[in-house]
Amino acid sequence: MRKSFYMLVVFLLFFGFSLMAQEEKVFLSSKIEALWKTSADFKTPESVYFCKKLNVIFVSNINGKPLEKDNNGFISKLAPDGNIVKVDWIKGLHAPKGMGVYKERLFVTDIDRVAEIDITTEQIVRFYDVPDAKFLNDIVIDAAGRIYISDMQTSVIYILYNGVVKKWLIGKSLNGPNGLCLMKDFLLIGTRDKIQKVSILNKTISDYLLNTGGIDGLICYESKHLIYSDWSGNIYLACLGQETRKLMDTSPLKINAADIGFDYEKRIIFVPTFYDNRVMAYRLKD
Repeated sequence: MRKSFYMLVVFLLFFGFSLMAQEEKVFLSSKIEALWKTSADFKTPESVYFCKKLNVIFVSNINGKPLEKDNNGFISKLAPDGNIVKVDWIKGLHAPKGMGVYKERLFVTDIDRVAEIDITTEQIVRFYDVPDAKFLNDIVIDAAGRIYISDMQTSVIYILYNGVVKKWLIGKSLNGPNGLCLMKDFLLIGTRDKIQKVSILNKTISDYLLNTGGIDGLICYESKHLIYSDWSGNIYLACLGQETRKLMDTSPLKINAADIGFDYEKRIIFVPTFYDNRVMAYRLKD
């Protein structure tokens, strides 16, 4: 009995030290604080979108390979406090990624099509096929309902408006466009090595922020601030004319930071951890 007791104590101490060692590997800036993390009930969560009007978080789950048309993908609903409302809220997708909401409709990229989901009836009401697309990724929607969509593989930005999808920007200088956000009259595009700025009015492309590494999630807020993730596990805070600050790094634990979401009012960053199958929340401090 005594030997078993000592073995149990040794195990618990070893386990505790192992957890502490793992936590020490994670970098968390003093600029943010950890709030919560969900259980690992998601299936390759790629993107998170916080809908302020409905006070709900949507999570896209690839549940397979990012380019495989396997009908395994689905959308989850998550409460702002981290409680999972329903894991398989909307099914019938292949490999859903970027999301956006406009007038009670959730729009989701799905490889070479865009799904339109009626949030009230909880049904997919339409698919918009994009024949030339290869890897539709992120979505951002302006106040008029124009939906901008990135294709990471063909370096094209599409626009979906009034039920019609067409190529909006074919940028030879775009290197794997992924994360999108809107800043005043400009569309900002995160690529494999930098963030570029495109005029909505005349489609002029210019560099906005260099040497970023590969961009996944991209958030614009407070007129000229950016928050972006690089999928491997890093999240950064950037502002023109200021030094870019690393907010978080979970890459030593192989915990990814895919297409992040943001609560603009409470300044909370929602992080889908991809292979780690969770969503984590962090508050950005003043």
